[in-house]
Amino acid sequence: MALVNGALESQFLGGLQCPKINDNGFTILHDPPSPVIADIVFVHGLQGNPRKTWTCATTPSRVSYGAEETPGGSHHLKIRNLFSRRHSNSSHRSHESHSDDVFWPHDLLPTDCPNARILTFGYDSKVTNFFAAPANRSNIVAHARDLIHQLKRLRLECSGRPIIFIAHSLGEIFDSTAAVLFLGTPHRGSGKANIGEIARKIASASGIDTADQNVRALRVNSIELEMIHESFVQLYEQKDRRFEIITFQETKGFSRIGILGLGDLIVQPFSSSFTGTEHIESINANHMDMCRFSSKDDQGYQSIAGELKVILSKWKKKEQPPPNIEKLSWPGIDTPSQVTISSLAPSLNDVERQCIAILVQNTSDASEQRSALETRVEGTCQWILSNPLYSDWNVQQKTSLLWISGYPGSGKTILSAYILEYLSNGESSPMLRKDNKSPCYFFCDETIETRRDGTAILRSLIHQLVKRRGQVIKYLKAAYDLQGPNFYQNFNELWRIFIAIASDKRIGPINVIVDAIDECEKVTRDRLLHSMLKLVDNSQSTTDTRLPRIKFVITSRPQLSRLYTPHITLMIDPSQGSVEDDLKLVIQARISGIVSRTHCKAEARVYLEKALYSKADRTFLWVTLVLHLLEKSYLATQKDFERIVDELPQDLTATYERFLQRIPSKDQQYASKLLHFIVASSRPLTLDEMGVLIALSGQSSLQALENDTQPNIQETIEGALGPLIRIWNSQIYLVHLSLREFLLGIAEEPAHPLASSFGIGSAKSNMLIAESCIFYLLLDNFSNDLFLEEDADSEDSPITPFDDSDANDVLDLGDLWDPFRIGENGREDLFIDPVILEAEACTRIEKRYLFFDYAATHWAEHYALGCELASPELKATARLLSDARDFPGLNWFRYFWCRSNINMSCPKDFGTMVTASFFGHHDTVQSLLEMSAFLDTDMSQVRGLFWAARRGHTTIVDKLLNWGANPDIKVADGSTCLIAASQYDHGEVVRLLLDGEGRLPNEAGFRVNYTWQRGRTPLSIASGNGFLGIVRQLLDHEHVIPDIPDFDQWTPLFYSVFGKHLDVLQALLSDRRVSPNHVDRTGRNAISWAASEGHIDIVKYLLSLIHMRVEERDQIGRTALSWAAGSGQLEVVVELRRSRRFDISSRDNDGRNALSWACHGRHYKVVGYLIKYDRLGADAEDVDGWTPLAWALFGNAPKTVQVLLSSGVVDVNKKDRNGRTPLSFAAGYGYLEVVELLLGVEGIDVRNTSDTGQTPLSAARANGQVDVAKTLLKVLGE
Repeated sequence: MALVNGALESQFLGGLQCPKINDNGFTILHDPPSPVIADIVFVHGLQGNPRKTWTCATTPSRVSYGAEETPGGSHHLKIRNLFSRRHSNSSHRSHESHSDDVFWPHDLLPTDCPNARILTFGYDSKVTNFFAAPANRSNIVAHARDLIHQLKRLRLECSGRPIIFIAHSLGEIFDSTAAVLFLGTPHRGSGKANIGEIARKIASASGIDTADQNVRALRVNSIELEMIHESFVQLYEQKDRRFEIITFQETKGFSRIGILGLGDLIVQPFSSSFTGTEHIESINANHMDMCRFSSKDDQGYQSIAGELKVILSKWKKKEQPPPNIEKLSWPGIDTPSQVTISSLAPSLNDVERQCIAILVQNTSDASEQRSALETRVEGTCQWILSNPLYSDWNVQQKTSLLWISGYPGSGKTILSAYILEYLSNGESSPMLRKDNKSPCYFFCDETIETRRDGTAILRSLIHQLVKRRGQVIKYLKAAYDLQGPNFYQNFNELWRIFIAIASDKRIGPINVIVDAIDECEKVTRDRLLHSMLKLVDNSQSTTDTRLPRIKFVITSRPQLSRLYTPHITLMIDPSQGSVEDDLKLVIQARISGIVSRTHCKAEARVYLEKALYSKADRTFLWVTLVLHLLEKSYLATQKDFERIVDELPQDLTATYERFLQRIPSKDQQYASKLLHFIVASSRPLTLDEMGVLIALSGQSSLQALENDTQPNIQETIEGALGPLIRIWNSQIYLVHLSLREFLLGIAEEPAHPLASSFGIGSAKSNMLIAESCIFYLLLDNFSNDLFLEEDADSEDSPITPFDDSDANDVLDLGDLWDPFRIGENGREDLFIDPVILEAEACTRIEKRYLFFDYAATHWAEHYALGCELASPELKATARLLSDARDFPGLNWFRYFWCRSNINMSCPKDFGTMVTASFFGHHDTVQSLLEMSAFLDTDMSQVRGLFWAARRGHTTIVDKLLNWGANPDIKVADGSTCLIAASQYDHGEVVRLLLDGEGRLPNEAGFRVNYTWQRGRTPLSIASGNGFLGIVRQLLDHEHVIPDIPDFDQWTPLFYSVFGKHLDVLQALLSDRRVSPNHVDRTGRNAISWAASEGHIDIVKYLLSLIHMRVEERDQIGRTALSWAAGSGQLEVVVELRRSRRFDISSRDNDGRNALSWACHGRHYKVVGYLIKYDRLGADAEDVDGWTPLAWALFGNAPKTVQVLLSSGVVDVNKKDRNGRTPLSFAAGYGYLEVVELLLGVEGIDVRNTSDTGQTPLSAARANGQVDVAKTLLKVLGE
């Protein structure tokens, strides 16, 4: 049914009349019968009214602030109305309305939110009532307090019910809120408040009573708003926050003319945005009209009502039994990672949850790594505790490294697991806190994609630390804000985050164990090791207490350890008695099991133990493999054991050869296929997945495939490969990495007798698994949309009831077909985030089709690694599957995109060329280019070039550039090829794109200077990411302009500072065109940002520059010293003062000095340092009469107050502009510890009165501060 206008809709509410609206206090507009899900409370702003603020006047005779003005007409009327005396008392008019007016909270909203009680709150916020009455003198906080108290009384019978606030212009919230919708609320003030102050002063000069406190509070950078905003931010960032924030911003100015600046936005986006991380939308109206809607067709109403529906649907679900959060699926996160996210879920807001989801993608879950390890035999590995190198490492108080090396099969991983177990059980090094003993750890595995990369190690370590101390997620959020969602791929950024978290005092010293680091990919492994060793060297050579204290344990083979640390490696020496003792314990334990099973004689047991001791050559893996043979034998006499032992091979290579030779010839092809799949797989294959892979052979449907699948696949695999594999948690692993190396090695030795049967070439194995994946994804079952509801394909299109042959049947509305699935059980799905719905669909597909997850997410990767061996038929089939614009290609691609968490909507234009370029299928790209019939009518070459550049496929980029593809066309989010390559650190691609002049064809300038989102250039992006190589390439280009600012006036230099990339900063400043003194739009320069962020190395370097204007003041008059003090950067403050280039007592535009800002931030150590050199500044007033002590009181910072009082230069009885003393302020707010400190100061005036006659005691009593009042009474002797 079409929506009707507001006047008619109000009639459909049962003819309900709008109640009389109270100017002050609450009015209930809609009170539905139970059950009521939530209370929706409307709060107007300055000069607002509980009805008029939300009412759209549809009568033509009325002035409509949203309509276009007639020339010379109504815009003058608006200005004149600001000063008109002809204002009748609003109490006589607020509940009256024209019949055509739409008061949408009453007339429209109840039909969309029928289960919510709707209320409007009024308060006297007028600047003046002109001659009708005196102006109200209450300030913002007083109004908020009234709202809270009245609402509390109104909700006595439903105190647990969620509250949703809708606030226009001004508003406050409190603890039990479920959501807040801000409509043009000036969190940081409005520049137009100054216009209001002008109007107030004109009225006041005319003899009209006015109130200025709310207008002054609304000024940009006002103290009162800053206090409210800061307090609210603290609530918003609490881990246990239950409420969400939605911001709506105005898009139009108040007037088309420029008088008093009213043509501008009343509340600028920077002020109406709460943190910048909340949900933000815009309403196409000015500040007055953005909260007035004439009908449900209004875009603004649809946005607000839609968000309210989403919120109410969530709370309705919370009244039902909660779903199992462990089963929620997130894009790009395998099941183990889902569990770790859910463990944090109740304490994370949406932005933080997104950061965690991004962090863990493509990263193996640490706890699963640990649980998959072999069980240690009791008593083994304990020798490590008495080893001198371990003991020295254990007592270190600084960052240190213990590198353990050993040859394959020597027990490195078991030893790592023991150290982890030992430290986790509380036997940690002396420097660790009791609550921080469990180490962070990572067990590398070359055979598993998510466990063979240095960035994956860092992501896992960071995730473990965030789980340990949730507050440190702020460092992830900071990276997200600067780098965007791709920070997880940037090694430099991940290392910076790791160090920042490890340096946080809440984390304290930590242990980190990384096993088998030699199994990692070389580039990121080497970067990680260099970073670790540099950190260790810096820590050992300095007394800097700000450096993190990290105790690293690393294991690897000797070849790698010798390259880095030849003198500090703990080598697992097979000749050591301790290693031999461990081997004996393992043999004894395993033989005990054989004896128990076979009941063999004692002599046979003794023989076995001695024989194995003599042949083991101190290699645990050899013993494990051999014992497998003995455990499988049912012959248990001593002669049987002697025969088996005599046939045993002497080393690992011979052992592998022996096992492979014993596979019957009829089973060798099957065993070889199994090994090819296991070696090539990107992650451990499950038994079900292997069953599908082995069975795939030309079937056309899942039914046929299921008929050919082995029912006992585990027994089949174990029977074919025996001890060469191990199965844990239904996943298949090779017994050891050395077996993989052996199989790959013999493929390179054609003369080896096993090469033809079991030699595994990398390209061949990848091609085999790719072929199986391709055939699986092209089964008939996947030719339709898999993302529909799972029963959708079984539902036939309905026949309308009017076509039913039995016309006499009574129509049951419940039987109507519901094409949009919005019935009783499906209605709320309309309001679920599409990302969540997509993820849930992927989970449904994964559970229904056993092999779909692996095939969809990995086939393209395998094909890229083996496409040169593909047959012409397979290449043609791969091209067919690569067309992701229709089924079946769209199914796997949509699944892949969702699970890869690429943080971009799934594109709809991935034809064969684009897909091949994205995944690096150079043979497909080449064949398409060579097809005479191929025409780039859909720009597929251009899109392919972009994705190849973004993914770093240099060969394909080169092919497409030579073919003439344009690299400067904007593809995804306005990005070009050079932007993408610079963003993802693909230096070779950048080199190709910078070859030549690179002039942009349709606009002035050159490719190297192209500006992307928010005006950022390739150099800006590379600088922020710390990609020094790309920065140097870009700087070397003849047409580069290295100092182009973005929308915030940040140049690449600023991004290098914020990213803490000193080497990049030095490279930039080596170019004479880069100015170290450039300032951003707030007037801050590079050293100002470096100081506030605490980047001491960058600060020192900038101070060394002769031409650096280090004491540059920004737009609010603050210097680098002021920012460093306010951020608590003590080391930077010391460095800046010692440079003698700063006036330590200088003040900003608000009269605040560095001490004032340090007190505001509760940084008592900085305060103590500054007082030594600026004693007079300890009691200096700012423009509002606030001293550093007042700012310390505002933050309830007892330690800071104590430092100030101990200085002896602070006047504890100094009054502020309202006549309040520090004691009165602290008493009124209930700061008991601060009150006690002040009472201990000689000369404190306990009876002092403020301008309103209030004493500290009466202030405490008035605000219900019982404990403070009792303390004051004791001092007063009353």
